[in-house]
Amino acid sequence: MDNEVYLVGDDQRLVIKNLIKDLNDIDIEVHVLRPDSHELTNLPRTPFHLILCVSSLLDINIIREIEVKRKKIGFFLYIVGHNSELTEKDDLFLRKLPGFHFPSLPLDLRTLSEAIEYNDRTKKRVLVVDDEPLMLRSVNIWLGDDFEVSLVNSGEMAIEFLNRHPVDLVLLDYRMPTMNGPQVLSKIRNDEVIKKTPVMFLTGKADREGVMEVMHLKPEGYILKSKSSDEIKDAVKDFFKNRVITIGE
Repeated sequence: MDNEVYLVGDDQRLVIKNLIKDLNDIDIEVHVLRPDSHELTNLPRTPFHLILCVSSLLDINIIREIEVKRKKIGFFLYIVGHNSELTEKDDLFLRKLPGFHFPSLPLDLRTLSEAIEYNDRTKKRVLVVDDEPLMLRSVNIWLGDDFEVSLVNSGEMAIEFLNRHPVDLVLLDYRMPTMNGPQVLSKIRNDEVIKKTPVMFLTGKADREGVMEVMHLKPEGYILKSKSSDEIKDAVKDFFKNRVITIGE
């Protein structure tokens, strides 16, 4: 776990005081900022970890200001708690903020530690599943500099691989022999060990019927093989940049 975090919240609240103490007890230095615009000017201009403690006293405009800074600086956000007094629009904005969302305090420090380690990992792990050797080689070349890429050429091998090696994203072909993409995704979603693994289709199949067939399985999206190599790489980068992870779901 990183040895330094920033925290935006009311440190007079007992639960936040306890969180700060718990972090200090495991040698994490906590820089506490009050939730106002002036305090936010003290945030670093390089990537860091920010814990945002949400309550009914936290102005939604401060949250919006933090999101503007996140987009500009690229820091990692950990959102704790909720505000039941927000409008539906503001609540939706909060729930869609990229980062890890924790429902309430106190925090499980082990889970927080795992979230920070996930963000600190130099390269995210991507599994590419496709029965075409040329496509596998091409994607490996396109993504290899920025991600830790693994390749398998069948749905069966994908399921076996995932049960042995956790990954951060699966890029899945739609049309494959013996077990097609939708069947692979269905198996993933029905496996207690790997069901939360993010899956995006990387496919040449773009018809509405095919898309609707798998919507209930909740893939993270579709990338068309007809896209350029840069567009495919940018789509994977954008997935990690904009990912929302709600703890407890």
